[in-house]
Amino acid sequence: MAFSSMQQILFQAIDDQFPSNMNAWQNISHQCYTSPDTKIQELFFPLLHRNGFSVQYLDLDQQILYAEYMVQAPQTLLFCLQDTPQASAQQVVFPLFSQMAALRAYIHSSGQLPVNIKWLIMGQGPTTSTSLAQLLSEQTQLFQADGCILYTTKREISKVIDQTELILGIKGHLAVKLFLKVAEKMIPASYGSIAPDAAWQLLWLLGSVKSAHEEVLLENFYDSLLPAEDEILEALARLPDTTKDLTTSWGLSQLLLGLEGSQQHYAHFLTPSCNITMLESNTIAENDKQKSWEGSLPSQASAQLDFYLLPGQDPYAIFTKLEQHLHSQTAYELQCQLLTAQHPIYTSVHTHLVQRIQQTLIDVYQQPPLLLPSTSGTFPYALLANRLSIPTISLAPPLLSTADTEHVYQQLNQSMKQNILFIASMDD
Repeated sequence: MAFSSMQQILFQAIDDQFPSNMNAWQNISHQCYTSPDTKIQELFFPLLHRNGFSVQYLDLDQQILYAEYMVQAPQTLLFCLQDTPQASAQQVVFPLFSQMAALRAYIHSSGQLPVNIKWLIMGQGPTTSTSLAQLLSEQTQLFQADGCILYTTKREISKVIDQTELILGIKGHLAVKLFLKVAEKMIPASYGSIAPDAAWQLLWLLGSVKSAHEEVLLENFYDSLLPAEDEILEALARLPDTTKDLTTSWGLSQLLLGLEGSQQHYAHFLTPSCNITMLESNTIAENDKQKSWEGSLPSQASAQLDFYLLPGQDPYAIFTKLEQHLHSQTAYELQCQLLTAQHPIYTSVHTHLVQRIQQTLIDVYQQPPLLLPSTSGTFPYALLANRLSIPTISLAPPLLSTADTEHVYQQLNQSMKQNILFIASMDD
């Protein structure tokens, strides 16, 4: 592929500074290895400060780090990442380190940045989510931007596939706890021909919600679904077959309904789901307490239903339909408790933010990213997208090689070039 003269200038700027950036990466990697207890935000603070950002902690526990580089440009981008125990420190540091190198190269070759940049970095502390929610309510203006990019780790498609995941949204989530009571006390199982069994009664209720063919039976459940964009359908058809990876990692002989290949991806990304994630009765606990082996009919039973929803579906409306449906199916005392209600979020593939990211990834890697309509994670994606009301996407870069240093340097160089092209695209 032939690069434009501007792209060649920018790439040359990256290549000229790459030896010093390799040394800097070696130093920060060494720090990650030798000081594994170092908080990720403690690594980022000096890195951001050295590159001209105004940096501050936003909470007393120093779990939330905020930085900004403001040049009075017409547009502002907010970048975000969160440290997670599942990812190595180097993997978490990688996106920000690459961007800092790209910023230096751009300024050296072209002058002032064409975009204001903000960073929001969250540690692993137990108060992080609560603190961020409060900050977004009290200091919304601080985080205002024209778009938000969250860096995350690969999870939806095989980790061994060396392509970036570009994720356009998150699934909605509805979690409901059901409590069914059929009697004041447990009854000996020998009376099972004339007395109700709370566990059976609840199972029959749950069976009325979804068929054996995985179809949710609530009235109008699918009617409000928005159609997937053509680009998403085409992207899902091109995704690699990860059936074997999933069945192996989950210990399954096959996926549900024998799904595989593109049908597996269509089902996962384009079909809302409803599953029982908890089911219990009071029989076992009471029998254990009484040290009795005599069977008893449970007087109470409970379950949790988790729905994962797609654009167009309203979790609150579905909860109302579920409650009405279940009450119409039983004469016993039933309580439905709403645990979680999170709307689906989706950023169209046609937004400028998505188009720019996608094109710069193609320019550098010579292939399109893995374009995915959604992921199942909700924090901090949902919080930021809902509170800020701006286009929000996630990027999951390829996992860094752990055995091949040269490959890591290649990944670093490509990431820097993608970053500098993306920065330059904001000057259009």
